[in-house]
Amino acid sequence: MSRYSLDSLERTHLADQGYVLREAVFSAKEVASIAKSCEAVLARAASGPPTRKIQMGKYLFEINPDLVTVIKWEPEYPDQLQGLEPFAHFDSALDAWGKDPRFVDPMRDILDTPDPSLFTEKLNVKRAHVGGAIFLHQDRPYWVENSENADEIATAVLFLDDATRINGCLEVVPGSHLTALAKGREIEGFGSFEMDPDHFDTEQLVALEVCAGSVVFFGPRLVHRSLPNTTECDRRTLLYSYQPAGRATSSEFLARMLGARVGERL
Repeated sequence: MSRYSLDSLERTHLADQGYVLREAVFSAKEVASIAKSCEAVLARAASGPPTRKIQMGKYLFEINPDLVTVIKWEPEYPDQLQGLEPFAHFDSALDAWGKDPRFVDPMRDILDTPDPSLFTEKLNVKRAHVGGAIFLHQDRPYWVENSENADEIATAVLFLDDATRINGCLEVVPGSHLTALAKGREIEGFGSFEMDPDHFDTEQLVALEVCAGSVVFFGPRLVHRSLPNTTECDRRTLLYSYQPAGRATSSEFLARMLGARVGERL
């Protein structure tokens, strides 16, 4: 076992509840450095030549073919960033953080593989007052078409700011990973990946109110969401999703779709 491997209590909690939460994993200095890199990446992605924004389900997307990434904008405030995915292929600092043992070592246990590697990376940004909700969902439906095995992908979420109910912290449904995939919304396309709250008991949701620097780990079937940010401060999270080594990454799947090249901008 490595220094950051899951202990027996964490393994039991993961099996029963579907997630593991570790508080204060990264120091305030580390979080500030990571957040600075994240903001630089967001600014770089948003500063490129504007392209058409596409409404898909509850989200507003813009594909950046130069960086081989997808920018998410706030649907109600389309000049405000909501997120970015993927990005490690064009930012060496954040690619390096994705190899930190505090992320990778627990993933060895979660995925039961000796060599987890990045599948995709995501920045979620809820800007003060305008940061909107992330709709109730499971990750697996989003990954089925652009991964080699969506059931063998797990995510680590690093909280770059203190997360509370009023600024849109992550909410999870303990044990939901053990049930069948939840019913999607009755709409075509991307929106069908979102869960229909009319067919799900949202009273089961548990809010993960944690300090900046904390990390939560979970697999592709855990039901989760986040609500809008109604505070004066931003609420930002950095997500690294891992899979067994040797498989195609999200950026490679996107590059194939765009006919682009990946890796030359590191």
